[in-house]
Amino acid sequence: IDHLKEIHDQLTNTIKFLSEEAGKAKDDERITSRQFIQAKDEWGKLEIKAIELQGLIDGVKLGSILNNDVNSSYSQILKATNSLQEAAKKIEKFGDFLSEIAKVIDTVTSTIKAIKPVGF
Repeated sequence: IDHLKEIHDQLTNTIKFLSEEAGKAKDDERITSRQFIQAKDEWGKLEIKAIELQGLIDGVKLGSILNNDVNSSYSQILKATNSLQEAAKKIEKFGDFLSEIAKVIDTVTSTIKAIKPVGF
């Protein structure tokens, strides 16, 4: 459960970071208002996944799904969110930035599917 909470915290912090970086980029005219809205829509999908993940935290037994192994969901999400934060620093490469958001969404979605109780 601790790893799941860490993943949720990492996602929440990443979303906040994305919002700040995109806001600065829009203010500095490194991206257009349209690109900002597009980015906001994409990280909104990530916010939904973070909320979904929060809903699964209580009472979930994760076993080996979230261990420290480099191939674990935990490690993959940390790697993906770190990569996304780096992409946010170079938001001018807007396609790469959106691609990194999509990768995080896919990784988190896979983790949620792996731990979600049947019937949810």
